[in-house]
Amino acid sequence: MTEYLFEKMVDLSHGLENGMPVYPGDTRTSLEPMATLSKDGVNLTKVILSSHAGTHIDAPSHFIRDGITIDQIPVRRFAGEATVIDVSGTAIGSAVTIQDVGMAKTGSQPEIREDDIALLFTGSSELWGNPIAERKYTYLSEALAEYLVARRVRAVGIDSFSVDSFDCTTFPVHKELLGHGLYIIESIANPLRQFLGKRIFLMCAPLKLTSIDGAPCRCLAIPMTD
Repeated sequence: MTEYLFEKMVDLSHGLENGMPVYPGDTRTSLEPMATLSKDGVNLTKVILSSHAGTHIDAPSHFIRDGITIDQIPVRRFAGEATVIDVSGTAIGSAVTIQDVGMAKTGSQPEIREDDIALLFTGSSELWGNPIAERKYTYLSEALAEYLVARRVRAVGIDSFSVDSFDCTTFPVHKELLGHGLYIIESIANPLRQFLGKRIFLMCAPLKLTSIDGAPCRCLAIPMTD
């Protein structure tokens, strides 16, 4: 019988902080004291950030006309079993293909089940904080996006800035996934590495920001017994 080891939960989220990496052209994260204990008797912070800051979820409305917004995604869909696929053999800055998924470095392709959250570890997260990685990161091929849709997964996550390449202008991967009702988790943190080739229980609740295209989330991995 499968057990969820909540006592061994691992945080897969990047911290939101001043100076953190953001997608080029996006709003810089700012955390500024509005009041302090020493001066005002209370600590209070003004936070400015993008809806796609740090580890975050893209809702269908990010690219799909009349797509549902982040607060309209049923909350039950933010928790479920996930398959972690090691595609770090793909060169940074290249597209992950169906063949790459089938030749995962762990030796065999983990089973991708219907309604899984498919998590791809590209190794791009190891370059978090390196300005080069803001433009040169590993992304998904359009064919792989179509394959994952055909496998009927509920969501796709990646440890890169985006599922589309930085140079693309039509965003075919976003449109393929979001257009079929999936949500996307981007900028998952490097601790995902410890679960390569395994199944985990994932919790990734976004902030409940009303009627917008996405939100930062706290992404948590719970190990599972076989």
